[in-house]
Amino acid sequence: MKRRHFVIGTLLVASAISLGSDLNARDPFTLETVRSQVVRDYGGVSHMSTQAFAAQMSRRPDILLLDVREEGEFAVSRLAGAERVDPDIWRWAFMNRFGDRVRGKTVIFYCAVGVRSSRLAERVQAALKEQGAKAVYNLDGGIFAWHNERRPLVNAQGQTDFVHPFDTYWGQLVKRSDMVRTSPE
Repeated sequence: MKRRHFVIGTLLVASAISLGSDLNARDPFTLETVRSQVVRDYGGVSHMSTQAFAAQMSRRPDILLLDVREEGEFAVSRLAGAERVDPDIWRWAFMNRFGDRVRGKTVIFYCAVGVRSSRLAERVQAALKEQGAKAVYNLDGGIFAWHNERRPLVNAQGQTDFVHPFDTYWGQLVKRSDMVRTSPE
């Protein structure tokens, strides 16, 4: 488990370095600058705003919502109805698990800020569409944007106000720092 966290941490730091090298040095490290960079880095992936997602969830049952974070992050909180997917899942394993369930559905991926979920969406979107998915999206800004907008989150006990910060670096993007937690309530 420690090795896995090291690998994921290394990937996120590499993403942060990549983000930092592409951002203007005067640009602050904010969720908005990260979101913009994710959209640029994953231009082949469609990105859905939190507002559009909230509207779709309230009126359409044909959504498959996938949380692309680690177990500990998912245990603290998630969007209602989300299923956790390992960020490093192989394409064939992903399709074995979800391929039969996507026909006619809109598939929406999310993670903390959009890096891991965009990466997975990019890897599997062609296969999802071949299996009949109507559309594939990454949730723009991830669970941090959702949380910062004070939208509802759940965990195994029910509704919660907390979000997992991933680590102290990425946790800076959570506006309500008093509402971060690294283990379930």
